[in-house]
Amino acid sequence: MDSREDFSRVSIGSVQQWHTLKSNFREAALQQLESSGLSAKDKAAVQEHLEQFVERTFSLAQTNLRINGQNFESLVHDGKEMEPFDEALDRQIWSLADTRLQWHKRIAETRRTVPIEIQSNVSALLDQHRTLDIAELSVEPELDEESSAEEGKSLEEVATRLIALSNELEQTVSKQSERAVELKTTALEIKNLRP
Repeated sequence: MDSREDFSRVSIGSVQQWHTLKSNFREAALQQLESSGLSAKDKAAVQEHLEQFVERTFSLAQTNLRINGQNFESLVHDGKEMEPFDEALDRQIWSLADTRLQWHKRIAETRRTVPIEIQSNVSALLDQHRTLDIAELSVEPELDEESSAEEGKSLEEVATRLIALSNELEQTVSKQSERAVELKTTALEIKNLRP
């Protein structure tokens, strides 16, 4: 079944093909009548009923007919020929629309479920880090007296070296600032000497 209509319709390429089909049907029925061997009077009476039958049959069939991709009832019968309808393209368009709808459903489902999954994963990771941090804090390193005495001595050595370096840096900075002042004065004197 077609998803767009309750019943599928018979597809014909053009109105001209519909008229050709109707005339071929009429001719076949008249040939049968001629070959039936009835008298002329009986043939005339049956021919009237046959014409009515053909017209009635094709008027009933029109409700289940598509011409060039359009329902027969919606066609404008002004004699103009329409561009041929591409059934394969129509099926492809409906297939793409269906695929698009499926993707929209999948995206909507992902938008509902993924944030919850991410939240639960992040919460689990935070809990895991808390337990590891607590376990790490509970394990205190055992220090013996020798290693603490060595660390104390090395800290004193580092402190004395830092103090010595800062004194040296202070003297170097003062010397360099004096040189910078002398340089500026010399540069001014040289500029003034040029004519």
